[in-house]
Amino acid sequence: MWLQRDFGIYICNLFDTGQASRVLKMERNSLEYLLHQLCGVTANKVYQNADWRLRPLPEEMVRYAREDTHYLLHMYDLMRSMLCLIPKESENLDTPLVEV
Repeated sequence: MWLQRDFGIYICNLFDTGQASRVLKMERNSLEYLLHQLCGVTANKVYQNADWRLRPLPEEMVRYAREDTHYLLHMYDLMRSMLCLIPKESENLDTPLVEV
């Protein structure tokens, strides 16, 4: 939504784990929470607010980025399955998966 509004960029077939967690009515929407709930992983968020404009990135920031994204495809599979189990609310609305 922000990319469309601010830059005129339209992305198709994007899966947003935060939006999926809202549709699934999960307790929280953060990646840290989802990693813990879905994958049993405790995330290290030490570089979450670091200056990612640095180049080259220090090795510890590269490692953090790898660890932060390692489980995304697995989380997508789990959340997609959960969304497919939710029935459509009405014929006029998208399925929960399409909504995400």
